[in-house]
Amino acid sequence: MRQSVARRMFGWLFIALLISAPTPGAVGSCGSDELAGSANLVAYCTEREELICVRRHERREISVIDRDKCRRDQIARCSHRFWAPGCAPTKREANACLNALRSRDTLSTLESEIEECQSDALCTARLPTDASVDNP
Repeated sequence: MRQSVARRMFGWLFIALLISAPTPGAVGSCGSDELAGSANLVAYCTEREELICVRRHERREISVIDRDKCRRDQIARCSHRFWAPGCAPTKREANACLNALRSRDTLSTLESEIEECQSDALCTARLPTDASVDNP
């Protein structure tokens, strides 16, 4: 008798847990999509340009010294960039480009040919016209 009561209690507890558990994909979703927000240009630009320097080194186009100089130069340049008028890429779009640049599968593909980084998929960052930094 005690076992049947315990089994019923366990069964009801199990059903209650199933009913109160979140549905698949609903964990943490309260109607907001963090990746739908605007991408941070300086953070995106810095990571993108540094990845390009590293990719060039991995393709043996530049030396380690040139790679490090390239990265330092690009960090300075990115602090002076802005999105083109009417361009507001999302974090999701920026992340897609950065992920494609990180992938070893795309290493032999020129950065200008990577689909996720094309201007129609992600707007181009440009230097302001009055910037004192050289245009890359």
